[in-house]
Amino acid sequence: MNKEISLEIPGRICIMGDKVDLLGKPVIAMAINLMMRFNYKPRSDDTIEFYSCDTNERIKFNLQDPPPRNIDLAYWSVLYERLKNNITHGFYLEVESDIPIGVGLSTSAAISVGFLKVMSKAFSLKLSNKEIAELAYLGENNDLGIQCGRMDQYSIAHGGITFIHTDENPKVEQLEVNFLPIVVGDSMEERKAASILNRIKNKIKVKDIETLEAFNVIENCVYQGKKALLTKNFKKIGELMDIQQKQEVLLGTATDKILKLCLASKNAGALGAKQIGAGGGGCMLAIAPGKEEEVARAIEKAGGRAWIFDIYNYSS
Repeated sequence: MNKEISLEIPGRICIMGDKVDLLGKPVIAMAINLMMRFNYKPRSDDTIEFYSCDTNERIKFNLQDPPPRNIDLAYWSVLYERLKNNITHGFYLEVESDIPIGVGLSTSAAISVGFLKVMSKAFSLKLSNKEIAELAYLGENNDLGIQCGRMDQYSIAHGGITFIHTDENPKVEQLEVNFLPIVVGDSMEERKAASILNRIKNKIKVKDIETLEAFNVIENCVYQGKKALLTKNFKKIGELMDIQQKQEVLLGTATDKILKLCLASKNAGALGAKQIGAGGGGCMLAIAPGKEEEVARAIEKAGGRAWIFDIYNYSS
């Protein structure tokens, strides 16, 4: 396909089930209308060029050469290696993102999924959303050694609100939810996700009882959360968020700043609040029907940065 391609890929938040995908348990995630943009141009030679508008990283290599890995765009390098037998000519690919890096809104999965969607279009690979999500997961987890589960890649590849079975036979259920009154707050602190995930992984390996019990409670919240979402029971969703956050405290993944933002949200009228992602900083989430603006202001007054997101669905 010798034409230019432009597309947008969303970030994601976890509604319920953060980190239980490390054990292959189900999660509920939501693609958000905070976007990452990709621009592809074919070349007539064998030169491949990657460029990030956000980090100013520019990488050039030839079609027959392995791309470098010790770079910010290593996600693209490992996925290029997986697809290289299908890539028949050079190209230029750039990315520009509105999703802030390193706050738990999943820039890494977005950049991986976006690369694969572009390559599928450019080289007529006809990859399904499931194939794209699984390749993105394998690139991060297997090739780059990042301690992640499958939630991020599958949520972003499919869009909408999804109930995701994250075991070795992953499956995605698209939930018929058109509106969710949520506010996201960024704690604006340095995030320590990698160290948190490594510690939790080690606890799982040695079958630490407190860790496994907390995961069981969170998994139960996921199943109850699915029912609550489908019946628009926002009060129940808030209660479940609070229950999950108590488990995050027991797991040692919460920071004082995150807890401060959760408390400020509830004092401003939110029905419940919890952190998002690995923990150790980053973002939190509050459900606040009719109180979104008040909760956003409370988060910012408490020293955070707030967003009110819509659900992002890919157009058919």
